[in-house]
Amino acid sequence: FQDHPNVHVVAVSDLIPERCSRMMTACRCDKSYESLERLVEDSDIEAVFVATDAPSHARHCIACLKHGKHVMTAVPAVWGSIEDAQTLLETVQATGLKYMMAETSCFHADCYAMRQIFKVGGFGRIVYSEGEYIHYIPGDFPSFQGWRTGCPPLWYPTHSTAYYTWVTGQRYTSVSCLGFPGAHAIYQPGGNPYGNPFADQVALFQTTEQGSSRMSMCKSVQGFGGESGRLYGEHGSFDGGYEGTLQQLPDTARPPLPPTVAAGGHGGSQGQLSHEFVTAILEDRQPLIDVYEALAMTVPGIVAHESSLKDGQRLSVPQFERPKT
Repeated sequence: FQDHPNVHVVAVSDLIPERCSRMMTACRCDKSYESLERLVEDSDIEAVFVATDAPSHARHCIACLKHGKHVMTAVPAVWGSIEDAQTLLETVQATGLKYMMAETSCFHADCYAMRQIFKVGGFGRIVYSEGEYIHYIPGDFPSFQGWRTGCPPLWYPTHSTAYYTWVTGQRYTSVSCLGFPGAHAIYQPGGNPYGNPFADQVALFQTTEQGSSRMSMCKSVQGFGGESGRLYGEHGSFDGGYEGTLQQLPDTARPPLPPTVAAGGHGGSQGQLSHEFVTAILEDRQPLIDVYEALAMTVPGIVAHESSLKDGQRLSVPQFERPKT
């Protein structure tokens, strides 16, 4: 953000003073606050990027919106709570401000290309899709107040689910999910605050197209890492590249960035995410990853975890409908 020509970083905040000091240097600003709750009271600030612990994302975004700030949040949109999803949605609708979730998979070169090809009919109806987030974590993983300790894998689903819901704009309607028991002590009874026994989860969703979508998040798998996905449709497929009936591909290149903004990590997605948020505000339009897309990527994982605790029982996924225009 500090390198974007349309952004002036007014202030930063962190609960840990040393981090605040380092962020002030990195962001080239001379003001900081000891908490987000104090920062949102600053009338000079028009927009906030929330990169706090996942359990606080919804609460912090709601606070930003209620103080008149546009907000972009790190993933996921909510943490294990469908009620928080509804409250977040209602707050975005009531304020009319811009809300965006910074899902990195959306601006991976392959995922963005799939979206562009889908929009011109290059896939037709999607018969089957896949997505996985493989992040090997041998045991406990340091985090603020231990929020990551033994957390349900598919409460952090968006790196995977973006490869279907964001690409197509379609939704998941039901899910059956199986979990793989973790061997580490944090997955044993009493080992984590979530009562979660699973280090890995694999979910099979039904889609609004009546297709199937396999999405997973795995922490036990060694030898491979990252986020990836594939689409298989009636008219074409994408597995590393497009094959299908479309004779001429649309422009699948990601939008150009301002010369001063680096592409960043996560497959060159970070610069794209910050630029999209800023541009949506300036152009007074909805961000490409608005609250409806954010909840469509996040909430199915919450239901999937519930299914895994019930030995894969198929459960319905609640829908957060975009208003008809």
